[in-house]
Amino acid sequence: MFAIIGLVVVLVAVLGGYLMEQGNLLVLMQPAEILIIAGAAVGTLLIANPLPVVIRIGTGMVAAIGGSKFTKAYYVETLRMLLDLFTYAR
Repeated sequence: MFAIIGLVVVLVAVLGGYLMEQGNLLVLMQPAEILIIAGAAVGTLLIANPLPVVIRIGTGMVAAIGGSKFTKAYYVETLRMLLDLFTYAR
């Protein structure tokens, strides 16, 4: 969730600053440049890491984008357990 919010903040800040300086947004659309940068990044990742690490990076990225496994009920149950524990300790 915070990753998506962070991405939106970065895009709004960069594009907003560019537009404030009367920049032309069409100049930023450079498919060849995007291909070069993304290809270099992915290639470097593949060269620098063994396959199990690359697989873990991929699953970690998917997990970061996906939802959390902890629900509101889980947090409420944990807080109740802590309350019982601290009450007993007191």
